Amino acid sequence: MKNRLVLIGSAVAASVGLCMAATPAMAQAPLKVSVACGDVAALIAAIGDANLNADGGTITLAKDCAYRFQDDFEDSGSALPAITERVSLVGHNSTLIRSVTDGLPLFRLISVSEGGDLFLKGVTVTGGRTDGDGGGIANAGILRLEDSKVTGSQAAGDGGGIANAGGRVTLIDSEVLTNVATSTTEEGGDGGGISNDEEGTLTLRKSTVAGNTADEDGGGIENEGTLTVEHSLLTNNEARDGNGGAIDNLDSATIRYSKLIENWAGQQGGGVNNGENGTLEATESTFAENRAGNDGGGINNAGTATLSKSKVESNQAGHDGGGINNVAETAGGVTQLTLEHTTVAGNRAANAGGGINNGEGAVVTLRDSKIIKNLPTNCAGTVPGCS
Repeated sequence: MKNRLVLIGSAVAASVGLCMAATPAMAQAPLKVSVACGDVAALIAAIGDANLNADGGTITLAKDCAYRFQDDFEDSGSALPAITERVSLVGHNSTLIRSVTDGLPLFRLISVSEGGDLFLKGVTVTGGRTDGDGGGIANAGILRLEDSKVTGSQAAGDGGGIANAGGRVTLIDSEVLTNVATSTTEEGGDGGGISNDEEGTLTLRKSTVAGNTADEDGGGIENEGTLTVEHSLLTNNEARDGNGGAIDNLDSATIRYSKLIENWAGQQGGGVNNGENGTLEATESTFAENRAGNDGGGINNAGTATLSKSKVESNQAGHDGGGINNVAETAGGVTQLTLEHTTVAGNRAANAGGGINNGEGAVVTLRDSKIIKNLPTNCAGTVPGCS
């Protein structure tokens, strides 16, 4: 009996051993680290560690603190290592800034690689300078900003503040201010605040894009992909020698409950330029006091545009369409403009169509809309229902 008990005990021990051996390793926990004020080396190391962690990490920055960078990371063109995992930078009025010291190399502050995921909260990104795209941030993955700012950066390419190349960018309660996209090549100078390429998705909610400048198109935003603007403000943006003071849209743009005010374009579309292949849908939004050197003080439409329950007021054009210019039929097809429960009032054109100018072969449809008090006339061209 004693020997039997021993054998039973050995079997139990062996069984326990097998169970222990079969237990899978625990998943690696996300990194959590706080970085002391101004400790750039520690911040770089923390991002490096988060990139090596399969679950990424959260890095907390010091309150009311500036982290100043005087060089790019390993000649990468960015101050910080490229984000390759899921990383959160959480600040409390914290700032990442390229030092203004003379003789520093050109570099942006942040880049997000394809497959990377960066969340910024309570962080200001400022002072970036690059001879490529994305003066402040270059994104090819997922980028989310909440209660954050991208300011005072410059790109000798596209996207003075942020350049989105095939990724997804979302701004919530955030600001993109006083960034510049300069034109040093035939390809550069678009998207003073933000550029969004043909594979990109850009969403703004309760955010502001203001005071940005593009040498070419899209003073505030250059959109070649999918753009959604909700409960946001675009103001005082400038497309110096191009189109779309606030937005230059070449694909799909949806604007809801937003205001585009006091933007300027040297060519077409002081507020918005909607290109030949562009689709613009605006709901309960205001386009006011925008100016275009040529056509379309508020909106220049060469594609398909629908405005519902919106206002186009007090805009000016140096040529045609003080409020809206609907471009003559193009190679891309018939230009379509539809206004539903919308008011076009108090706009002015130096030439024709103070309210709406409709080009030859283009189509305007008015549904319960008002075109009033525009100069020199409310409408030019064929606009059924406009007196």
